Amino acid sequence: MFLTTYDFIIIPKPGKPNKADALSRHPDYKEGIASENADQILLTTDKFLLTLDTFQICALHNTAIPTRMNLDLKAALQEGIKADRVTGTKLTSMLTSGPRHITKGLQEWNYKDGLLLYKGLVYIPNNENLKRKVTQLFHDQVMGHLGQWKTIELITQEYWWPGITEFVKAYIKGCTVCQTTKIRPPVKVPLKPNKIPQGIWDTITMDFITDLPTSKEYDSILTVVDQHSKAIILSPCNKNITAVKTSQLLLDNVWKHTGFPSAIILDQGPQFAAQVTQELWRKLGIKQKLSTAFHPQMDGESE
Repeated sequence: MFLTTYDFIIIPKPGKPNKADALSRHPDYKEGIASENADQILLTTDKFLLTLDTFQICALHNTAIPTRMNLDLKAALQEGIKADRVTGTKLTSMLTSGPRHITKGLQEWNYKDGLLLYKGLVYIPNNENLKRKVTQLFHDQVMGHLGQWKTIELITQEYWWPGITEFVKAYIKGCTVCQTTKIRPPVKVPLKPNKIPQGIWDTITMDFITDLPTSKEYDSILTVVDQHSKAIILSPCNKNITAVKTSQLLLDNVWKHTGFPSAIILDQGPQFAAQVTQELWRKLGIKQKLSTAFHPQMDGESE
């Protein structure tokens, strides 16, 4: 209201042309004048219940003892820490009575109720039996034989030790219940291609084409394919043809023109897998290669 009595115009000066005068400057900002806020302690020692001599460096994380820890496990861990001279004994002495300039670098560690805690997790000393007990507690008893990653997730919510991942993996791989009851995906065996035949009619494939419209009392066809030249011989037959008649059909329509092959690739049909067929081909020196069930890729030409 005071400025309304004057007639004036406000003209802003941006950037470097705007040089503020002394009236807009705080006197503390000027060089050479001591600041009143220098070396001021806001939280003095009289505001604390503890003196500087009683301060200790504590972990930056929650240090609650796990609820699943029973008295036997707790006592075993306390004894294991005492027996672990490398980590347990020396680290405990540094945390409890070490100089402050050393304990300052151990802020992620804490000592509570006879146990060492790292980032709020109970440290398991270098003892195989203790590690096995903790793993067994979560894997065998809590939820019931979980996978390795879920077991590691549960353990690392309360416990920690160096190499925990590899230890849990090895424990689960050796778990008898997991190995005998859990279903794992089958191992895929890589396909092995057939060998390239050396000459024509050296390796042949054969199969039946059944349930065709009846023609001259025949309703099926026996197909024989040469793997080398891709030549094909078709022989009419019936769907209920026997193993003996199949061998006779090959002798009359195929082998009298081509000669005996070295190997035959075929499926596990009853005419081919019959004992009389296998015995006849064995005496003729023909190697029989039966394809795997439900695996037509092996005999793709005939299929």
